[in-house]
Amino acid sequence: MKGSRVRQTRSASDWIGCAFFVGFALTLPLTSGTSGLLLLPPMIYESVVGVTFLIRGRARRSLEGMGPRVAAYGATFLLPIFLWSAQRWAPSLVAESSVPVFIRVGAGIWLFGTLLSFWPIWYMRHSFGIEPAARALATDGPYRLARHPIYAAQILMYFGMFLLHATLVFAVAMVAWFVLLHARVEYEERVLSAEYPEYERYRSHVGALWPRLHARPAPQAS
Repeated sequence: MKGSRVRQTRSASDWIGCAFFVGFALTLPLTSGTSGLLLLPPMIYESVVGVTFLIRGRARRSLEGMGPRVAAYGATFLLPIFLWSAQRWAPSLVAESSVPVFIRVGAGIWLFGTLLSFWPIWYMRHSFGIEPAARALATDGPYRLARHPIYAAQILMYFGMFLLHATLVFAVAMVAWFVLLHARVEYEERVLSAEYPEYERYRSHVGALWPRLHARPAPQAS
């Protein structure tokens, strides 16, 4: 896709983005009934995302077209809105699991993912964005372990929540969310590869969502 410049930071859209994410993060837990507690940590994370609109640097390159935006915003909002809507209007769609081991394991995975999520988002606070864009190439900290540690933590959080509320509809929502997340990763890697030639070498040595036991050979220069 064609690269394009984006507007300078702290524009009106940045303030609107910050206000929207913080408002979204405050509203969902307070209006989600018994599931509000589980949504609270992911929404605290969304509040941090909102703050990054005001402190992040300018994008060096972005992607045009609807595809990157649909993937980015769909992966961001699909599951929180699904959980909020189901809890308010169709609680049976997110009924609590009746399998004790699901509850114990799910709670542990959810808690681990929640705690883990704040490390990469804080590390990327000056470079994070919703839409695919290249602001800086991160290869240290949590990015030594995975190319997308933020999404890895989200997978753990939401999978833990699924085990706590293991229903067929929730499973379908999880699959749809993962498809959007996969597309989001592909778009982000496309723009990073276009802006940073060294990204391909980094990609060959570091796994997408978890540490790679054996690195692939680095691509040969043509």
